[in-house]
Amino acid sequence: MDDKPKIAALSGEFCSARLERRYRRAQASAELRQLRLLWCTALVCFALYLPIEAQVHGAWPGWHQLWPRLGIISVGALVLLSLRCPAVVAARDWISSAGLVTAMACYGCLLAARADGSPGALLLLLLGSYLFSPCSFRLHCATGVVGSLLAAGLARGSVPALELSYLLPANILSALALSGLNRNRRRLYLQSRRLAREVSRRRDAQRRLGQVHRRNLALLYNALPQAVAKQLRDKPHARPVRLVPSVTVVFADIVGFSELVRNLTPGQLLALLDALFSAFDAAAERHGLEKIKTIGDAYLAAAGLTPGESGSSVRAVAMARDLRRAAADIGQRRQLDLKLRIALHTGPVVAGVLGSKRYAFDIWGETVNIASRLQAAAPVDGILVSDATRLACAGRLPLGKGQRLELRGCGVVIAAELGNVSPRCAAVQQSG
Repeated sequence: MDDKPKIAALSGEFCSARLERRYRRAQASAELRQLRLLWCTALVCFALYLPIEAQVHGAWPGWHQLWPRLGIISVGALVLLSLRCPAVVAARDWISSAGLVTAMACYGCLLAARADGSPGALLLLLLGSYLFSPCSFRLHCATGVVGSLLAAGLARGSVPALELSYLLPANILSALALSGLNRNRRRLYLQSRRLAREVSRRRDAQRRLGQVHRRNLALLYNALPQAVAKQLRDKPHARPVRLVPSVTVVFADIVGFSELVRNLTPGQLLALLDALFSAFDAAAERHGLEKIKTIGDAYLAAAGLTPGESGSSVRAVAMARDLRRAAADIGQRRQLDLKLRIALHTGPVVAGVLGSKRYAFDIWGETVNIASRLQAAAPVDGILVSDATRLACAGRLPLGKGQRLELRGCGVVIAAELGNVSPRCAAVQQSG
């Protein structure tokens, strides 16, 4: 629909026939109710005037005056019945027009039968048909002119010509009033259409905004721990930071990664790392650990960052085993000798968020440094567990003989290699 469709100056209707039909279809139910109300009101008023007129004149009118009245009432009743029949509702304008012409002709006969006839009621009928009947402008004008001529002709001179001459200006003034009404009705229709489009656009915009908001939240929750993400969402300028007294850090690194870089194409290398780290992410989610970050070919995760967590060290050990198993499976499928070095250490860390763009959640402290140094000292395809992690697991790990390791910048740390899973440890993992 055009934003500014043209409206005819004379009729007040849309110049576009297609737009006018659309308007009439949109108004069909309201116009039908209006048409029924018009005819019902006219019939009730006309019927009420019969006893009033009899009371004024002191006698009921004779048959020569009664049959035109009955004709008008019958025509109105037929029109009302027709407007309630679904089969003929589409032709409501023509039915109403034919009923008005017939009623005006009957009223002309009534004027001819009365000695003191006056066309006052005819003028009211004419005005009402123009102002309240929802027919098209041309049909209104044709109905008024034909009805007026029939009524004047059937009156046969019983009404002074001067009074009948009022029918001409009545038709003209009524047509002008109808033109103004048509124009205002269609302007209101256009405004309602524009308002409906604007409401629809705003709803679409709100729906898209909601989708973007949900995607942004999903990305935020994917990049950060949920508790931290909620804090940033509520206070964007704050930087959540806290000291966590006991966290088990899992540090895994690919053995011989430099050789893989030399032997694989960039696409193959990217596909390998994506498959490997996606499997690591799945393992972290499965065992309830928080992925911290990837550093080149290294993977860092932590257990126990959420307050009130229990069994975090046992779950970290279970995840380390899953990492080793996932690397072996992916290497076998891709015909690569893919092995890891994995280390675990338990201790306090500082956890927080850095940056104003591309937020980065990270952990710091000597615990992270020791885990990194232990990973470098771990045997190929082995899992090195510090004594602090062994104590946190309450001695329920199948560990080898502990060894004292001199770690650069960290001093002496006691650690042991994790052996095969014992039935007792497996039960602990399941309960954790």
